Amino acid sequence: MVATLVEEEFNFDKGRSDDKRPVVTAIRSTGINFLSLRESAGIQYYDFYNSFTKITSFKQLEKMKGMFGVKKNYNVGYAIDRSASSSDYFSDDSRVKYFNIGFSGYGDATRVETEKKYLDSKYLTSVYFHSFYPAKEKIIRVKVPDWLELDLREYNFADYKVTKQKTSEKNLTVYTFKIQNVPAIKNESRGIGMAYMYPHIVFVVKSFTNDGKKEKGFADAGDLYNWYNFLYQKSTNKPDDFKSKVADLTRGKTTEIDKVKAIFYWVQDNIRYIAFEDGLAGFIPAAAQDVYKSKYGDCKGMANLITEMLKLAGFDAYMTWIGTRHIPYDYTLPSLAVDNHCISTVVIGGKEYYLDGTEKYIPFGDYAWRIQGKEVLIGKGDKYEVKKVPVMDIEKSKLLTQTSFQLKDNVLKGHVKATLTGEQRTRFHQYYHDLPTHDKKKVIQRFLELGHKNLVVTNVKTSDLNNREIPVVVEGDIDLSNYIITEDKEIYLGIDFFPEDLRGLIPDKDRQQDYALSSGYISQDETELMLPAGYKVASLPAPIDEKNADYAVTAAYSSKDNKITFKKTLSFPTGRIRKADFENWKKFADKLKDFNSTLILIKKP
Repeated sequence: MVATLVEEEFNFDKGRSDDKRPVVTAIRSTGINFLSLRESAGIQYYDFYNSFTKITSFKQLEKMKGMFGVKKNYNVGYAIDRSASSSDYFSDDSRVKYFNIGFSGYGDATRVETEKKYLDSKYLTSVYFHSFYPAKEKIIRVKVPDWLELDLREYNFADYKVTKQKTSEKNLTVYTFKIQNVPAIKNESRGIGMAYMYPHIVFVVKSFTNDGKKEKGFADAGDLYNWYNFLYQKSTNKPDDFKSKVADLTRGKTTEIDKVKAIFYWVQDNIRYIAFEDGLAGFIPAAAQDVYKSKYGDCKGMANLITEMLKLAGFDAYMTWIGTRHIPYDYTLPSLAVDNHCISTVVIGGKEYYLDGTEKYIPFGDYAWRIQGKEVLIGKGDKYEVKKVPVMDIEKSKLLTQTSFQLKDNVLKGHVKATLTGEQRTRFHQYYHDLPTHDKKKVIQRFLELGHKNLVVTNVKTSDLNNREIPVVVEGDIDLSNYIITEDKEIYLGIDFFPEDLRGLIPDKDRQQDYALSSGYISQDETELMLPAGYKVASLPAPIDEKNADYAVTAAYSSKDNKITFKKTLSFPTGRIRKADFENWKKFADKLKDFNSTLILIKKP
């Protein structure tokens, strides 16, 4: 099926919040004409709402003229309304209302008309042109009254043919946006956030006039912070409830950093992260003492607890708002769309350190890839600061694999040692420690087998996997005998493997989004192969050296006497593979596969 026409119209009015503050309300009216493109087709049309919105009308027209005349829809009136969340790790107030629409024949049509009210336009943030169904034409109409100063920020319009028209009606300025032939959004693995790719408008109420008085909206980052701080002040913290715990954690610690580590690591290890979005409670941090006692909290609650514990220990610590890499905005856009996360900032010796309690097993001073390079809004009472989380050197986020082989009597055996640092180390810890005990040994084993079915690993040893601050080291003895091909006095063998984590990154022709890797990183291999006396190297794979802004590989073999040395460095500095570069990426991957599959030829004496 397809939507032949989608119309969304936004109208604004004045209202009062629950605490009687003047606000701008909004009504979104939607009309959609659906057309069946085959004999039997169906669609589940839905819309979400929560504490800040109400669906005031939700209907499907009983009769609609299709390609072959007017037909009656027999399932009209059975809208379903239920909670949109059922996760043990996420609690929210969102609900969904939907129709199951069925078409009996090709050319049948129906129309859906809905109306949703935003009780406060702060929560009317992003409006997208794309949806989960294809549309022949979409029209977005915004009617701005003369008492409202509304900023309509346009994103990703350049790559799409969006037209814009500005007209006037009585006491209104009308903005009309149109786009045609809009494909449906695909649910794609490792996709980048929608806000990077698809055209959309962010609504920002800068100010409005109410009863002759000008009321502030979000004109800049200061206004946004004032709103956050207003909500933060509603969190009634009682630090005395955990004062003795802070004393226990910091007792005997002689340096400021050791004291901060003790508190930060305790929260990581003892407070379970459960996301929570429920009315204003989705924006107001849970009281620190409640998070401490219940042993769970969302990012705001965990940041609040860390901040209050650090204050008790004598540190300058502050609640901090941030948007992760999932969204592209910075604080030049004063909107709730900018932030989706909350952390704590502590200042030691004039330097800011950013503490994310939800990021399990991350060492103090390291920052998760998802927040590196992102702006933070640090709350300092009546003041605020905008800073940026440092971007860590990609060399510090590495998987280093060091392998030594010996060839003897057509048997290839040796030792492999894998060392993980930075984001690679943290992700390993997060995955490993979440496993049932009986599965941990299997995972370590598979990790050293490098995804190769012919490789057998024994005598496995690891570093102290309870210490998040040191590199993760996993090593063991390996047997790759099944990977040797012998023909008379010729031996063919391989000591290089195609990276397992790249196998799911080959796009098909219909992929819409960039690939977003879990992080930027470097994978480095250092391999030695010792040959028996008298054996000669007949041929080695040719070197490879391919570079791109988002990915690169350099690898080469060399031989001297009876030793072959192989070195390969594969890097992804941006953690991203862009759709515009997919053809180059596929060629790169093919070259890498060819290099990996080319065998070494050894001549026996």
